[in-house]
Formats: sequence, C-alpha cells, structure tokens
Amino acid sequence: MFSNSLSQHSPLWKQALFSFLYIVTACISMKYTVFSDGHATIWPADALMLAAIFSKNIKNIREITTITFLSNAFSQYACGSHSIYIFFYAFISSLQVFLSNKAYIRYVGNGTLFSDYKSIVKFNLNSGIVFPFICAVLGTTFNAIDTGTPSLNDFAGWFFALSLGNITFTRPLTYILDGTFIGSLKNLTKIKPLHALAIVSSVFATIAVSFYVFYQSKYPFLFVPSSLIIANSLISGEIFGSVTVMVIAIIATIAAFSSLGPMMLLQIGALGRQAVLQTYLIFAVFTERTISVLFMRNKNLVQSVSTREQMLALVMVNSTDSIVNINHAGLCLWSGGASLDLLGYSNQDIVGKNLNNVLSIENKNPDFIENFFNSSTEKLETVLAKPIFDPSRALNLSFRKFITDGIVSGAIITVNDITEESEKLAVAVEKSEKDPLTRLLNRYGFNEKIKSVLETQAENICISYLDIDHFKQINDTYGHEAGDRILTELARLMQATVPPPNIISRFGGDEFVIAIIANPTDAQNSLNTLIETISTTVFSLTDTVKAHITISCGYSFYKKGKPLDILIQEADSALYNAKQSGRNRVCNFVQSNSAT
Repeated sequence: MFSNSLSQHSPLWKQALFSFLYIVTACISMKYTVFSDGHATIWPADALMLAAIFSKNIKNIREITTITFLSNAFSQYACGSHSIYIFFYAFISSLQVFLSNKAYIRYVGNGTLFSDYKSIVKFNLNSGIVFPFICAVLGTTFNAIDTGTPSLNDFAGWFFALSLGNITFTRPLTYILDGTFIGSLKNLTKIKPLHALAIVSSVFATIAVSFYVFYQSKYPFLFVPSSLIIANSLISGEIFGSVTVMVIAIIATIAAFSSLGPMMLLQIGALGRQAVLQTYLIFAVFTERTISVLFMRNKNLVQSVSTREQMLALVMVNSTDSIVNINHAGLCLWSGGASLDLLGYSNQDIVGKNLNNVLSIENKNPDFIENFFNSSTEKLETVLAKPIFDPSRALNLSFRKFITDGIVSGAIITVNDITEESEKLAVAVEKSEKDPLTRLLNRYGFNEKIKSVLETQAENICISYLDIDHFKQINDTYGHEAGDRILTELARLMQATVPPPNIISRFGGDEFVIAIIANPTDAQNSLNTLIETISTTVFSLTDTVKAHITISCGYSFYKKGKPLDILIQEADSALYNAKQSGRNRVCNFVQSNSAT
C-alpha cells in the first residue's frame, strides 16, 4: 500500500532531486506554455510529485506535500511572481497531491496503482476531474481576491492545466520511475519477434507522424494523431500507449507555442488557440485512456480466463477423481480427471459412451438416469457404482443437474474411488455383525438382516432356535478347544445343509438361530434333515478323540404383526420342550404348547 507513515523517510538526495525536477518542470511550463491569460496550458509538475510517491521513490505524504509546496512557491518566485498569493497557489498544488495520494491509499489496497482498469478509471475520475475542479475553485477564488474580478476563463485555465497535467503525465512518469517501462522494454525481447516489431513500429510511427502534423501549418490534419493514438493503444497496450501520449502532448504544446501546427490555420487569438489546444489534448488523452481501460479490462478478462483454464487443467491432470458431463440419454459429452483409472476409458475415448455401459449402478433400477432428469429436485444425488471393467472397485457418484438459461441441459457427475473406504467399512461391519469363531452372523447381524426379509417375505418365515445336547459336558471333559472345534464344524454343516437365502446365526455359546425362508412343510423338512445330518456326522474333539453329537431344535412361524423378539422367544420355548422330550429332535411352538 502507498505509505503515509511518518516513520518512513526518503533519502535527502531523492528529496532534493525531485524538488529540483519540480522547479525545472514548473518553470518550463510557466515560461513556455503560458498565453496572455497568465495560465500554463498544461501543468505536469504536480504529476511528477504523484509519480514520485506512487513509484515509492518518496516514502511519505508529508515529505511529498512539503516538497510540492516549497518547490511551487520557489518556481513562481523564480519566474517573476512576487505576490503573497504564491503561497496560496503553492498550497493548491500540495493539496492536489495530498488528495490524490489519500485517494489511492484508500482505493488501491494491494499497493499496485494502474494494475487494472478499475484503478485507471478511478484515477481519471479523481485526478482528472474531481481534484482539479476543487483546486480550480480555490485558485479562481484567490485570483479574484488578488485582482478583484472573478473570471470564468480563469477557472477554465486552472482546471484544464491541472487536469491535463495529471492525466497526461502521472501514469507514464510512474511507469518510468518504478521501472515498469524499462521492464516492458526488456519484455519485448521475450515475445514473438513480429509482435515486438509491431509494438515498436506503432509507437515510433505514431510519434513521427504526430511530430510532422504539429510542425506543419499547411493542412488541418489534427485528426491523424488522434486516430494513430487509438490504433497505437490497441497495438502497444497500456504502458507504451500512455508514454506515447505524453510525448505527443509535449510535441503539440511546444509546436503550438512556437506558432506552428494546424492550429495556426485558425484565425483566432492566443487564448482561442490555447483553448483549442487544451480541448484537443483532452480529447486525445481521454480517448487513449478509454482505449487503455477497455484494452486492460479485456486483457485482464483474458488473463483471468486463461489462468482459470490453466488451473482447471492442472487440477484435472492431478485429480484422483473423474468428472463427467452427460446428457439426458446418459451419453458422455465431456470428461476430465482420472477417468482412465476409475472408468476404464481415457477422457477422449469415453466421449459418446453411454454411462450404463461404463458403470453398474448399485441398488438402482435401469431407468435411474431418466428418473434423475425427470425429478424436480436440483439437489446433489449420490449413488454407489462399480466400473464394468473392474467390478472389484467401489465408486461414489455425485449427480448434479447442469442448468443453462433455466433449462436442464445435462448433468455433472463427480466420480470418487471409495474402494479402500468400502473395504474398511466392510471389515468394520463384519466385526460388528459376524461371530469371530464361526464367521456366522451374530445376534446384531441376524436382527439387521432379518428386517429386510420380514418386509418382503413375512408369510413364509420360520424362526428356529437350536443348541447342542450336553455341550457343557463336552467342554468340561475335553476342554474349550474341543468345544470350539465342534462349534466351527457345526457352523459349516449348517451352511451346507441350510443354504442361502436362509439366514444362520450364532447367538452365543452353543445357541444358534436359523431363519428358514420356506413354507411350513419345507421348513420342517429342512430342520429334520439338519438334525439327521448332524447326528450321523463324526466330530473331531481332539486330534485323537472323535465323537457323535446331537442337537435339539425348536421353531415358530411368523404371523403378521408379531414382533421378532416374541417369535424368537416362541422358538426358544419350543427348544425347551424338545429338550424335555428327549433331545435330538425338532419341536414347533404349537406342538410344545399342546404338549404342555
């Protein structure tokens, strides 16, 4: 940010240098650009001070206003003005410098003046119109007090001199003093030779032709320099364009006061020629400024778009996700990111492919994409999928509708690889739902799985409760390792005898619960087969001891509205009756009740 801190000081030699330059510039303006009304046609001295602080050659506002005040007063005295009012006029110049600096401390937060078109517009508005107007009012007032006669011409002289000086000289002088102009010259060697040649040729042609126009008095060719200024601004850009306008303004002013140029063709007095010159320069300068603003705005937009495209391309290249754009038919229109790794197609090859032929969307009907577009929601919708080329992978798909001009023109899909997360989740779920010894479902896993079955096939569900006869005696005689062997082998036999979609679980100890999805007759036959299979199987209790075991089973059939825990209690009650009836048998809840 432009510093206004009083703790920062500029070297004395710099202060002396800019004071000297101000005096020289002011004296030249007063001696060689003043017509009979006593006003300089153009006043670049204040612009020099603004450039000094904008380029940070002068460190704080107190130094620059002091230099401006003293140098201005000395310049007027050196040029023959010995009135006390020279201090008032010096105050006006220092006020203008002060206001401009304060404005840009506020408006240009990053400290880079003229870095974009907005700062140029603000500069032209404030230092080209607002501040010169304020200072012109003060100057006209002081002159009226001094002479006793207020004058509109006096106000115009003040205003145009200050305005022209600020907008013509501040920017190019800032570019020269802060090294930007030199840097731009060096950059000419880094761009394409034809482009560099076009810039250099445009600048020199504009200056040369303008010099010829202003130093000949035969033809009214004033339109030629202004046209060249516009063309040059478009070709060379902001920095070279502003420096070129400054040079042309100097050429035009010197020529006018040397009684040369097309303005000599006008049969008007000196004041008239001054007004024409100022009007012409204001037109030329503001035209160049307008072109520069538009040029820089367009350049900034192009750079912004280019930067965003480069950033997007960089993000896509390094992204571990894939982004796909599809139409209503599910055809891929565009793709970026890791499509080859996740979807099996490169970003180019996937274009034109139907998403249904690339991905298998889990738990969704084939019309999912059509239903997604037909729905009224605009919220993000997330589904799971597997790539057809590698079904072992788990992908997360986030669908969002792509809306242009109020019409849904497609969808943007973000594809994330969640294989590792899915595997971790599966392990966690297995730990929470599976019995670690037998790898059967535990009580929690059974309850979770049976819920979905009860919702769809409740009329044909048999819940059976089983345990091993005399299991405690086996454990006490041969040890718990023998008991674990029996439980593991028993689980294997159950899975082989009662296959899916039936649900087998171990509730704890030697107790098992099986949900058989079948009608009553088939369910009872399955349980009888299981009892018989187990009773005829030889189990290894140890490496040397083998034995037969038996199990008892009780079961109950589901009825609508009956809670699951009641159903399990009924099966447990039937199991108790099977034990009481001699073991190694199947007993249903109805039989147990009637027997009781």
